Amino acid sequence: MKRSLVAVAFVVSGGAYAADIELALGYDSKYLSEGRDNLDEGGIAWAEGVAAFDNGVALSLAYGYATDPNEDYDELNVGVEYGVELGDLSVYGSYTRLEFFEDGESDNELGAGLLYGGLDWFEPFVDYVYSSEAKGSFVEMGIQREFELTERVSLKPYVIAGLDYGYANPDHSGQNHMAVGAEIAFQLTERLALTGLIEHTEAHRQVVREEGIEQSHTWAGVHLVMRF
Repeated sequence: MKRSLVAVAFVVSGGAYAADIELALGYDSKYLSEGRDNLDEGGIAWAEGVAAFDNGVALSLAYGYATDPNEDYDELNVGVEYGVELGDLSVYGSYTRLEFFEDGESDNELGAGLLYGGLDWFEPFVDYVYSSEAKGSFVEMGIQREFELTERVSLKPYVIAGLDYGYANPDHSGQNHMAVGAEIAFQLTERLALTGLIEHTEAHRQVVREEGIEQSHTWAGVHLVMRF
């Protein structure tokens, strides 16, 4: 799959528009989404590729595989996104096809979001996604800010609040989780960077009672990013 990611990335870069290519290999100690750990044991390894074109279109491909031998889980995400900047406001819309080969399932997701960069100390953002399989939506609202610690090191802390409307739980509508985290990036060379991430997530008490899931999760990840 790594070989396929590289091939796709370089094929699209040779089209009519110049593209910035980004490839990444990484590992997350847990697979957290919507305040839930998607794996009973272990973490997940990722191989990812993104081609961002000058016209605002970005094509993405990501494959994740559970690293614990007791877990039969993998997923493939293939997406297209279009983004524009309107002054200090960045806006995007996206479509993602998800394939879960081990489970024999698939999904289609429509996404949209915006980020406001006109403030001095933080950037507020909102992300929305709708799942055709779940027939529900999920919203994440938060703030983030990237700080340049040195010429080669940057830190981006963030706080996120998640709202579920039938996306993760078909019977739930409202508060889902809170997450606090930070991403640190080390620019090793002009084209190579190492990023680390740590996050603590607290699921809402009502969600914990309804689904019987763990309320608190802390996880970390490390990813090697190559840009062309």
